Amino acid sequence: MSSQITELLLTDGTTYRRNEHAPHRTIATSRQADIPVIVHSIKDAGSRIEVHLSKGYTLQFPAARIARLVLQNNV
Repeated sequence: MSSQITELLLTDGTTYRRNEHAPHRTIATSRQADIPVIVHSIKDAGSRIEVHLSKGYTLQFPAARIARLVLQNNV
């Protein structure tokens, strides 16, 4: 049985949930103030957590910024 991360809560209160829209202003560029993206997956990468988003974006957070992880068991 394996498990996957379905929700990530950061110490600043920001929450990322799998298959939902990322919080407002997660990705912003000089041309477009806010790029709407969806969280595809959240993965443990050792000393950090990676959040894979739509449109090819990936965020990385160090362990010190993580307040809570929610796991779902896969049978």
